[in-house]
This record gives sequence, structure tokens and C-alpha cells, in this order.
Amino acid sequence: MRRYLTFANISLGLLMASLDMTMVAVAFPHLTRDLGGNILWAAWTISVYTLAMTMVMPLAGKLSDSLGHKRVFLWSMALFTVSSILCAQAPNIYTLIILRFFQGIGGGSFLPAATGIVSDLFPENRKRSIGLLSSVFPVGGIIGPNLGGWIVERYSWRYIFYINLPIGIVLLVFGWIFLRGPKQLNRLRIDYRGLVVFVGGMFVIMLGLNHIAEPTPFFTRPLAVVFLIIGIALVWLFVRHEKTSSHPILDTTLLKSKPFLAANLFNLLMGATSFGVFSFIPLYVVSVYQWSALSSGMILTPRSLGGIAAAAVTSFFLTRWGYRKPMIWGLSIASIITIVLGQGLPSWNVVNWVGGEVLFLASLMLLSGIAIGMMMPPSNNACIELMPDKVATITGLRGMFRTVGGVLGVSLITMILHLSSNPVVGFKIAFTFFGLGMFLGLPLIFMMPDGRE
Repeated sequence: MRRYLTFANISLGLLMASLDMTMVAVAFPHLTRDLGGNILWAAWTISVYTLAMTMVMPLAGKLSDSLGHKRVFLWSMALFTVSSILCAQAPNIYTLIILRFFQGIGGGSFLPAATGIVSDLFPENRKRSIGLLSSVFPVGGIIGPNLGGWIVERYSWRYIFYINLPIGIVLLVFGWIFLRGPKQLNRLRIDYRGLVVFVGGMFVIMLGLNHIAEPTPFFTRPLAVVFLIIGIALVWLFVRHEKTSSHPILDTTLLKSKPFLAANLFNLLMGATSFGVFSFIPLYVVSVYQWSALSSGMILTPRSLGGIAAAAVTSFFLTRWGYRKPMIWGLSIASIITIVLGQGLPSWNVVNWVGGEVLFLASLMLLSGIAIGMMMPPSNNACIELMPDKVATITGLRGMFRTVGGVLGVSLITMILHLSSNPVVGFKIAFTFFGLGMFLGLPLIFMMPDGRE
């Protein structure tokens, strides 16, 4: 009974993280209005959070494996909760961006520790338990947009951060009492130089994309190219440094394995497309179809319901289906849905009925949720069995690739929207581009392990 209560506690933590991400997406238009700044800087509240998660996930995986899952779990929850309270009191968009960075550190540190705890609790059903844990995120996708839309419309966007306080307290108390720490601690060495180079490279790349879209004087435009070149060079230096480091953040020896590299490149693509595109769905329906904040949150509910059902079913049948079939079907469906979203409502008579617009968009969201739910468990489990004793480390690396994709996806879509003549044109270009880009993941799927027992 103790381990099932612990699983419930871990799931509540993932639910809190999911609530926070989806509610911020719904509050997007209100952030630009209340705190000043344009869509470029408002989008940083999402991308800088993701960047912080990217930075900390591999490190948190090492910390969790070395110092114990309980210790990392409690510290990450404390940082996330305190940062949430401070985010709610941010006086301007720039302060909020900084605080979201620290909140992302807390959220990113939590996931590897949570996966490690669940793996230790259920060693006999590791695949199934990790797959079920990943299905918790869509639950927050149901509650978050609806609750966030209601809070933003009824009160203020600041309360979407205050709501993390009671959840965080419950998690800290329960974790302190019921989680067990390691019997002995392992010595830990951290590659701080590599960490700084990597974060600096990603940050400069984001600045470059931001500078391209900013209405700056023509003679300053070459600075954007300089930023991008410097950022790419820093990322390249990071990879070279990791090859020679005695205690690397990114274990490049793992990447020499084609199945492991393919699985993580697939996660990179998933982050750029699924996270990047669907972070903008509330803004899409508000700016293109003039929906309210509450309605923009409700439209994400079918996607979450489809994701929960598909992830749960896929988790139970992973050993029979293997990894490849659900990923191929999910990727194909997600790609088609994204392209259709970019084209807008068709001229069919069905969408001209009362509620036809809502029904059409809700159906697309449902199908997209099923597609993501089908891909999530197999992409999470691919290659974990290669190092079952280092689940937290593998999870950290996988999360790093996925969140790097998310950072790049959000930045690119923001740039496209800001450079476009109007939101309709911008979303059409962005969604079509990312929908077609999803098909690049098909060759990667066939390089991964089949996953059948």
C-alpha cells in the first residue's frame, strides 16, 4: 500500500507541473496586456521555463542517481513552490521571465527523480509503471486549461501561480514522511563548465531568433546572424567538451549507440512539434477565431482526454505492439492534424452549422491528443532497458532532448507569428511547416528498438 500511495504522490507532482504549463499558455494574451511587451517577450515565459528544464534535467538525473531520489524530489518541489509564489507577484514581463527560469529548474529537477522513484518501486513492471506515470500529464491538460481560463477570466493570471502553493505543501510533507533516502551517498562530480557553455549557447540562439523578429533598425539586423552563429558554435563546443570531460553532463558514449541516438532525436522532434505547436493553441483560437480565454482553455480538453486514453492503452499493450507501430501511427496522425489546423476551417456545410466551428476544432484536438498519447509511452521507454540501473540519468537525457526541441519550436513559431502580416497567415505558415517537419521522424522510428519481449 505504501508504494501505491507514493506513486499517487509522485503523480500529484507531475499534475502540478502539467497544470502550470497549460494554464500559462491560456494566460498568454493577458500577460502581454498586463505586463507590457509584445508576443516575443511574452513567449519567453514559456521558452525560458523550457530552457531551464533542459539545463537541469541531465544534472538532476545524475544528482538523483548519486544523492538519492528523495533528496532531489524535496529540493525540486521546494524551489518550484517558492518560485511560483514569486511569479504571481512579478511587476513586469522581464521579472516574470527570470522567475520562470527558476521555476523551470524546480520542474526539470523533479521529473528524473520521480521516474527513478517509480522505477525503484515497481521493478517488476517498470515499463508499465513509467508509461502510466507519463499519462498523468494529460490529466493536467484537462484541468489546467479549463481552470486557467476560468481563473484568468474571473480573477487574474497571477492566481494560476498561487494555486501551486497548497499542492506544493502537500507534496513536501508527504515526500518527507514516506519517501526513503539512500543508505549511502555516492561521490558526485559536476561539469559546471559544460553546463554554462550549453545554457549560454541556447540562450544566444533564442536571442538571435528574437532579434530577427524585433522591429529593429536595418543596420542592426546582422546582429541576429552573429547571435545565431555564436549560439551554434557554443553548442558545438559543448558537445566537443563533453567527449573529453571526466564527468560529462551529456554522456556522448551513449549517443554512439544508434538506437539511443535515434530515440533522443525523435524526442527532440516531438518537443519541437507537439510542445511548440500546441503551446500556441489557446492564442490560435483567440487571435484567429476571437474566442474568449475560457473557451480557449476548454478547446484543449478533448486533446487531453484523447491523450489519457491513448497513453493508458498503449502502456498496457507495449509488450505486444512494440515501440514502432504506435509511434508511426501517432506521428502520422499528429502531422496531418497540424497541417489541417494551419489551413483553417474548410468550406464544408458542416462547419456552418450552429456549433460547427467548435465541433470541428474539438475533433482535431481529440485526434491530436490520441496521436500524442500513442507516441508518449514508447518514446519514453525506448532504450531505458539498456541501462535499467540508470533510469534517472536516461530520463534526464531524454528530457533534455525533448525540451531543447520545445525551446526551438516555441522560438521559431513566435518569430513566424511576429513577422507575418496577421495571425491567420502566421499560424498557417507555422503549422504547415511544423506538420510537414514531423515526417522527418519516420526514419528515426525504424532505428529504435522494437520493444517486444
